Amino acid sequence: MTPPDMLALASRVGHQLASECEIRSQRGKTFREAFMAASFAQHRHAEAVRLLPETGKPTPDFEIRLHGVDLVFENTEADNPLVHRNTAYETTCRQFELGAPYVSPTPVMIAPDAYAAEIARLIAKKCAKRYERCDGLLIRSNTTWIEGLSDPPLAWWREACAQAANHFDEVWVFHHRRFFAVSGPIGRVA
Repeated sequence: MTPPDMLALASRVGHQLASECEIRSQRGKTFREAFMAASFAQHRHAEAVRLLPETGKPTPDFEIRLHGVDLVFENTEADNPLVHRNTAYETTCRQFELGAPYVSPTPVMIAPDAYAAEIARLIAKKCAKRYERCDGLLIRSNTTWIEGLSDPPLAWWREACAQAANHFDEVWVFHHRRFFAVSGPIGRVA
């Protein structure tokens, strides 16, 4: 699909899930992957984007066509490890269904070292999959309340994602509603 077409489809699904309060729960994972793939493809000005099927062996999540070349990416989400996102949102959904006013879960502050350790744990998990082919890693940062770092500098992200640069040609982060290259062709450190 074209990135705008997939983004429009993901948005329609997202509106339906939002009425069921499941966007951020485990059941909303496929929606989030489609939304991130389409948003990333649009950010990169890709001609096309597609989700890759699960094959029973380690398979990356999506592919974008950029200047006639297909690039394959894995997508992962980094959360505060002290917050059990699925449980919190399921509880909120049950309360909402019972007629209670919707209350957004309270954000929990995390120390920069703890978040960097969580990111490193996720990256190690992705690197261990030994994909047949994977050109890049896209990390969606779901934690916005990092103690003392309202917007972590690129140097902090590069250090937190250092292991990924050894396994993926490109490493991107989506944080505070923006994409930026941590390493790779665009973000390569000389």
